[in-house]
Amino acid sequence: MKKFFSLLAVAVAMFMVSCSSAPATPSDAAVEYYQCVANGDYEAFANAIHYDTTDPEEIAEGKAMIISLYKEKAAPEIEKKGGVKSVEATGETISEDGNTANVQLKIVYGDGSEKTEDVKMVKVEDKWLLSFDK
Repeated sequence: MKKFFSLLAVAVAMFMVSCSSAPATPSDAAVEYYQCVANGDYEAFANAIHYDTTDPEEIAEGKAMIISLYKEKAAPEIEKKGGVKSVEATGETISEDGNTANVQLKIVYGDGSEKTEDVKMVKVEDKWLLSFDK
C-alpha cells in the first residue's frame, strides 16, 4: 500500500510539472507541437488540438483520425525528406482580445528543403492550442 501511495505522489507531481510548463506564447506552443510531429509523437500533437466539441467520443474519434493521418501521410513524407532538422517561428499575430493568434512557422528538413506553415492558435484555459477552424 505504501508503494502505491509513493507511485501516486510521483504521478501527481509529474502531472503538476507538465501542466505548469505550458508554452507562454502562441509561437512557443506552435513550435513545440510541430516538434511533436517531427519526433513522431502524433498523440501529443493530437492532444494539442482544440476540438469544437465537448463530446468525449467525438474528441477521441478526432484524435484517432489525426494520429492515423499523420502516421500514414506525414511520417513517410518527413522520412523521405531526411527528417526534420528544425522548426522555428518566423512571425506571430495575436488578436486584440488575446484569445487567438496566427503563427508563421518555417520547417527545415534534413535534405535542406524548407516549408512554411501558417498555424492558427486559440487560447483555452490559459493554454495555447492548435485550431483548425476556418
